[in-house]
Amino acid sequence: MIVKTKVTTKNQITIPKAVRDLLKIQKNDAIEFIINEDKTIFVKKEGNKEIDFWKIVEEQQKIYGSVDTPEIDFGEDVGTEIID
Repeated sequence: MIVKTKVTTKNQITIPKAVRDLLKIQKNDAIEFIINEDKTIFVKKEGNKEIDFWKIVEEQQKIYGSVDTPEIDFGEDVGTEIID
């Protein structure tokens, strides 16, 4: 499928409806342009990727340091608790 749009005098484009529908783009969504060395460009809706939670934690630790806290020793178990 080929879909065309024009660049305005302010260097802006309107994302064609066919593309908006295909990518399920709505108002205020962010769009990513992926530019390859051969000058091909891919457009995708930001957020269509899995989030690696532990990678984010590692990145934050590099910036802010570790937030680890020592484990609290409450002593030995004294038995079970029975709630009426």
